[in-house]
Amino acid sequence: MQAASPTITLPVPEGSAERVDVSIVLVGLNACKYIVDCIVSLKGAQWPDCRYEIIYIDNGSKDDSVRQVSTLHPDVRLVANPDNRGYCPAANQGARLARGAYLYFLNDDTLIEADAIARSMRTLKAHPEAGVVGSRLLNLDGTDQWSGRRFPSVWSAFLGRRSWLTRFMPNVAPVADYLCKDEVARGEPFEADWVSAAAMIISQRDFWSVGGFAEDYYYWHEAVFCDRMRGKQKKVLLDPQSKIVHYEGKGSGKRTYPVLRWHILDFHRGAFRCFCEHYGLTRANPVRWVVGAGLATRAGLLLAGNYFTAPRA
Repeated sequence: MQAASPTITLPVPEGSAERVDVSIVLVGLNACKYIVDCIVSLKGAQWPDCRYEIIYIDNGSKDDSVRQVSTLHPDVRLVANPDNRGYCPAANQGARLARGAYLYFLNDDTLIEADAIARSMRTLKAHPEAGVVGSRLLNLDGTDQWSGRRFPSVWSAFLGRRSWLTRFMPNVAPVADYLCKDEVARGEPFEADWVSAAAMIISQRDFWSVGGFAEDYYYWHEAVFCDRMRGKQKKVLLDPQSKIVHYEGKGSGKRTYPVLRWHILDFHRGAFRCFCEHYGLTRANPVRWVVGAGLATRAGLLLAGNYFTAPRA
């Protein structure tokens, strides 16, 4: 059966033949309030000497997202997919429509502070050795989400960003190193192994040089993308002064156990594949099987822990 085609609304503003500096690519699903507020914050941000466009790819929302965006923001370039195609395919879809020399990928549940996006573009231009610049993601209370990180090690399985051990020991060396805490505190752009795709900028040329986002990943796609960019001898930077407030996952609401189960399994499958690709672990390498067993055990414990607490419907 042939898949339904997306509904496309592409406003053609005055002077559209001219290229813009940066195309902001948003992907959304059933997050009407968040996407509308995000677009408002984009338009209210500071854009010194920077021309921009907003592209919104809706991934089959059943709420009022498409109508609200098209009605309240008719200048936004909107594509309404009939179903959920996943983040990476939708983000690549938006990138193919972009007129900007630079692509800024932004989660729908975010708010822009000051000139965060224009600043990240200036940082990327000032560092020709860089392929990616990530923004600093903040919680609503201004605390860090640590969006620039080192590549995961064995320690990261126990001392990850959200681990309960990390909450009790937030500044031990493995945590501080993995989350680049000292570098963030210094406030200057620094090199990380990977940055969150919730807020990152890349040139069109560099983005497509690695084939865009890997469409066979959901979780860990940004780590894979940055790793492949570094394989092209391009650095990955985070600019702590480019600040974005991020609700982080609030847009889709509270997850039921079946949905949570999918997320837990996909997270650990993605982590395994990403780890094996990064370190070149073939099937004959025993480390591959040790890592796989460890991740499977961790996923099992998380599933068991959420079985009695997550809602069923």
